[in-house]
Amino acid sequence: MFDPTAFENMKVVLEGAVYDRDFIGDILVISRDDIVNLSTMSRSYKIEMELKDSMAPISISGAIEIHASLQNLSSELLDSNLNETHSGCTVDVFISFQTKLDAVRAEAFLNDLEKIWGDQRIITVKTSETVNRKSEPIHSSVFKVSFGRLVKEEQMEDLEDMVEYLIQSIQAVRIPG
Repeated sequence: MFDPTAFENMKVVLEGAVYDRDFIGDILVISRDDIVNLSTMSRSYKIEMELKDSMAPISISGAIEIHASLQNLSSELLDSNLNETHSGCTVDVFISFQTKLDAVRAEAFLNDLEKIWGDQRIITVKTSETVNRKSEPIHSSVFKVSFGRLVKEEQMEDLEDMVEYLIQSIQAVRIPG
């Protein structure tokens, strides 16, 4: 029997917390990616959700992604005190919707995210515009919340809180109808 890595343990806790909320009926899991990248020897797990009974005029989704690089995994597996600083996973949270926010609404949402996640998080926004077959523009906005540090196995319980904060973040999106 092998000892699971911090990544595997964190993945199980995250997945359980999300599916508990899906079972309760708060959210609906819409996508899941569990990737082992053999070229970089890294692992990533991303689970995406949306509110089950959303009244928003557009689809709003949220996702949590954990990632462990080769350095993170080897630091843990080699069991060296020198490597302890690299043991853990990066965690990123995404809130996505298909509309372009004006500067006022984007700033208001950034403020909402800061209240939910705290002012020590790194919050970025990426907007894009594509064109469909009818030459109509399709706008999308993705807000990303990063922690700027590794999340360690000892902080695993925080993943359950992150699911709650992500649901609050999705609910905070105010899109005009």
